[in-house]
Amino acid sequence: TTMNSLCGTETTKIQLTSMSKSALNEMLSTELSLLPRITRPLANILHHKTKGSPLFVKQVMMELYKQRLLYPSLAHRRWVWETTKILDMKIPENVATFITNSFDRLPSEVLSALVVLSCFGASADISLIEVLEREIEQPLIAPLDDAVAHSVLGKRNGKFYFMHDKLQEAAYSKMKPEERCLHHNRYGLALGFVAV
Repeated sequence: TTMNSLCGTETTKIQLTSMSKSALNEMLSTELSLLPRITRPLANILHHKTKGSPLFVKQVMMELYKQRLLYPSLAHRRWVWETTKILDMKIPENVATFITNSFDRLPSEVLSALVVLSCFGASADISLIEVLEREIEQPLIAPLDDAVAHSVLGKRNGKFYFMHDKLQEAAYSKMKPEERCLHHNRYGLALGFVAV
């Protein structure tokens, strides 16, 4: 659907829906380079646990890999998975809770850097983060690179960016509401002194 924005530019609204079982199976088949008949049982489990939410599926797949419940097998010469353990795996009802819980397993330095980045919205220039790192004397670049390795962030065109708005919201929610203004003020002042 095409809409007119307040600025006079044309925008397109895209309605994202959940994946069907067959679409999820097709995606798994492609990603794991296996026939659809082989991936169908895994697709059924994932669809049941995620309701077909693309972001949720991605996050659960990464978690399965981290927990070695989905792994490449040299003996089988293909990807294999632990069906019983995946079925028994406790997964929250929604992606936001799942992401927030997975944040708790990140190293504290990475989580702290993500919280700082979340104060700048969906993305921030790496050069800005480098300046902030020097000014507040807190490691930011290396931990954010670690977050890129954990697929929480992307890094492109001189920017760090959250891979999804739910990830940014989860990082931001790690701050107590009453402390958010203090964080924004601290980072603003640190960058303001450099700009003057």
